[in-house]
Formats: sequence, C-alpha cells, structure tokens
Amino acid sequence: MLTLKSWTGLFQRGGADTDIYQTVKVRAPRDYFDRADAFLEDIVYTSQEELTGINKTFLVKLLFDNFMDHVRKGKDLYTYILQLRSKFGGIVASANTNERPNGGTVPGFQWGLSFQEGHSDSAAYLTLNVRLHPAETNRMRVFFDDMNWKHHQALNMDMNELLSLLFIEFITELRNGLTEATKEEIVAAIVHKWEEQ
Repeated sequence: MLTLKSWTGLFQRGGADTDIYQTVKVRAPRDYFDRADAFLEDIVYTSQEELTGINKTFLVKLLFDNFMDHVRKGKDLYTYILQLRSKFGGIVASANTNERPNGGTVPGFQWGLSFQEGHSDSAAYLTLNVRLHPAETNRMRVFFDDMNWKHHQALNMDMNELLSLLFIEFITELRNGLTEATKEEIVAAIVHKWEEQ
C-alpha cells in the first residue's frame, strides 16, 4: 500500500473553488463499500463527535489526495501502479462483463447496478461518484502521459480505474489489519480534514 505518511500535510490547500468539477466513478463490490462504512462508523464512534459529512466519497478523496501528494513530489509511481493493477486488476478487468468468477478467484464486478436472477445481493457491485477539480484530473492526465513517455509503455489507465484500485487496495489493507500507528494517523487526518470544512 502506498505509504500513508503525512496525511495532515495534504490538507493545507485552502479556498473554495467555483470551477465545474469532473465526476470520476469508483467501482467495487458491495462488500468493499460496506467495509468502508464500518470503518467510518468506527471513526465517528471513537471520536465521540458527530462528524457530519464523513462518508465513502470523503474517504476516496483522501486516498486520491494522498496519491496526488506523491505525484507532486515527483515520485516515480509506475511500478506501484503496475503492482496495483497486478494485485487488484482482476476486479477492474472483469467490470465490463457480467461474467461471474470461478470459485477461488477475485470477484469481478459489473459496471452497473443491475442484478441477475439467481445472484444474491451480496454479489452486487456499486458505483461511487467522486467529484474532482479539473486541475486535479488534468494533473493526473499529465502524470499518466509522463509515465508512458518515461517507461515507453502505455499504462492505458484512466481516473476511474486509478481511484477504484486505490479504494480497493485501501479496503484490502484495512481488512488485513493496519498497524495501530497507521490507523491512528489516518483517523487523525480524517478528523483534521473534517474540522477544516
């Protein structure tokens, strides 16, 4: 997982922008979203504050901001992206099909919310819309172009796939158990960002 260091430093940018935002679609199996909800509920419970507005969209934006922080610092994330795709790409790759995975494989997911007869709700896949500032999406397009230029091999990745992979990776790491220090840092960053709003 991408180092979750200096989360609080990500939120020093201020000011409200009135520009039109662009929507990125994060797609993942329903249980990933359920796990995110449980994590966020735990944060609200342990902080003993209401924390209105802390939700999955907020979490995905934090993950994206963390990634952008590394990009802006000039880190070469090409290998990291390839590893993300290698570990979790099976989920994203099957998103355009309605095929059900064979037993023991990573569950694929559908791009829509349609349900097929005979499949339980637990196998459903959801889409989360996240609004990003055009400057952020432009910076990521430049990043992808730079990676393609430098490594002479096209990533063929868009923002939808990137954010989906970051979210899936985070939830997987959360399920595997974050270190207490990392968890505390993430919780502190989330509460700090909420307080800024």
